Parts: sequence; structure tokens; C-alpha cells
Amino acid sequence: MLGVTAVLSFTGCGDRGVTDAQGRLVDAVVIGETGTHPGQFMYPRAMDVYRDDAGRSIAVVIDKTARMQAIDLESGQMVGSVRMPELSNGMPTGVTVGVSLFDEDQYAAYVPDTHEHRLLVYALPLEHGAGPVLSFGVFGEDEEEFIYPTDVIVRVGDDGVVEELLISEYGGNDRITRYSIDRSGDRGGDEVGLVWGGQIGTPSETVDGSDGEVALSRPQSMAVWERASGDELIVVDSSHHRIGRLTMEGDLIAWYERDHDAGFAPMKFPYGVTVLDDGSALVSEFGGNVVRRIDLESGKTIEMFGVGGRGDGELATPWTSDVIDGRLVILDSGNNRIQMVGFDDASVVAGGVN
Repeated sequence: MLGVTAVLSFTGCGDRGVTDAQGRLVDAVVIGETGTHPGQFMYPRAMDVYRDDAGRSIAVVIDKTARMQAIDLESGQMVGSVRMPELSNGMPTGVTVGVSLFDEDQYAAYVPDTHEHRLLVYALPLEHGAGPVLSFGVFGEDEEEFIYPTDVIVRVGDDGVVEELLISEYGGNDRITRYSIDRSGDRGGDEVGLVWGGQIGTPSETVDGSDGEVALSRPQSMAVWERASGDELIVVDSSHHRIGRLTMEGDLIAWYERDHDAGFAPMKFPYGVTVLDDGSALVSEFGGNVVRRIDLESGKTIEMFGVGGRGDGELATPWTSDVIDGRLVILDSGNNRIQMVGFDDASVVAGGVN
């Protein structure tokens, strides 16, 4: 049964008391434990957070039982769940909460159903046992086909309506594909359709990505950095141990390689990225057992959170992280739990919704 193993109160960050001298998270709130019951996890590999209509902070989490659970971050309780409709090939490795394709006043969970080679969309709030409102894609290398999709960016126009999706994938395609939204009703009777609009990046065949300006090897996650000078696409190129800054058209601005910042440990298999409003980003390192905060303008490390281990405040293969309601929320995948610590920098606002 789900247990919350610390009092739900929060301290500050960095010099403000988030980590001790060894890098452990201080006074971490732990939600979840190993298991298959409500509020328990079996190697969770996907998470996004949002605030629902009732004002609750919710984490949407998918684990290797192919369950997607909605977890109330205040009570630690599961408040909704579904299971992926197929799981014979494997389970999702990503989820994005964004504006619904069908109603700009509602949110939806966009699930790159990685090993079933497709995108699934679920209405939020998550209702027990509900099925997807949209399923798109099949196995392949052509337009409207995927090998292993990993993440979704939901782009919304000035009118609040979803106008574009960007979907990353690996396994041979290793690209980011863009899809515009067709609302004409002419695509097989669907209320909306997705129309292929080209790709960003090419598959890499080298260990360092030197075989192309934007040569990718497992682009595991993406985010948009909204800037007055023009939005940028931030891409985690996991197997090359680097973070990329691209224009929204896919042109390279900068790579931040694993040894970019000699004053800190090298980046090791970054998997998750969340852009914060102050121009920094949280990078969750699967291989480094740490969450790194970097300055996106320079690529320099600002601070590090966590250290490898199984105890409270320690991390094992963290897949992703986010900030909501003054809290740093980390999906501590290898420990089958969520950990939270205070992150009360007033200049930082995230919350999971693109």
C-alpha cells in the first residue's frame, strides 16, 4: 500500500538546503514503493505533472506494468489509472501533459507508446479503465510510422488550440518528426488527423554524433525554451551524452557535450529535460543517478541534486524530473518511487504543460 515516508513540508534549494555535503536530497518526501497495487510502481519510466481543475498537483506516471497512474502529490494517493491497450512488445518510456487535441479547455496525456510503435492520447483527468481517445502510427520508417517513439511536444497557437505535435524516436529512425493537425474531417472520418510535416535530425552511426550536424542516437526527450528572440527546441541526445539547442526548424545552435563543464562530473546518459522559466533546465541523468540543473545560454552546470543509492535522498536511474508548486519532483525509476524536495526559487515556474 502507498506510503508517504516524510512530512509534506519543504525547504529551499542548493545553498538553500536541498542537498547535503554528499549530494543526498535533504528531507525528501518519498511517494510510492515497489509493487503492483494502486500507488505502487514497477520501474516507472515516464512522468509529467500538472494542476487539475480541482487545484491538485498531479503526477501522471507510467511503469513497466503498462499502467498509467494519476498520483495526487499532496496525499500520495492514486486518483485515476488506465492500462495500455497492448503491451506484448513492451511499454511506454514517455508521457506529456498538454492541451487536448479535441478541447482547448481540457488537458490530455500524450503517450509515446514506445514498443508498440505509436502515439496514444488519453483525456484528463484520468478515469479508471478509460481507453485512448486517439491512436496514431504503426511500425516502420516512413511518414506516419515509428520504431520506438519516446517523447511528444504539444505546440499550441495563439488561440489556445493545438496546432502541431513533435514526436521523437529511436531504434533506427532516431529523429524528431513534426505533425500538423488536420481538423477537416476528411481523414477516414476521424475528428482530427495528424499530417506529416517533415523531420528534424538524422540517425547517427558514430559514438560521438560527428557524422552529421544534428545526428541523433536515442533522442529520449525534448522541451521548448520560449525566448523573446525566438523559441528553441532543446533535445536530449542520450546515447551521445549531450544536450542540443536547435531552432524550431531544426537548425543547430549549440551542443553541450558530456565534458562541457569540467568543474562537474561528465553528463552520463541524460534522459529527461525540463526547461524552467529562468532560462535553466533540469537534466535527469539515467547513467549518472543525478538531476543536473544547467544554464541553457552557456551550458554550464548550476547545481546537482542527488547521489546514487537506495536510501531516502538517493537516486537510481532517474528518468525525468519537473517543478510544481515550489517542489522539485524526481521520478526515481530504479527505486520505484517519486522523491520531492523544496524548490522555492520564485523565478522558476514549470508544471509540466507545454
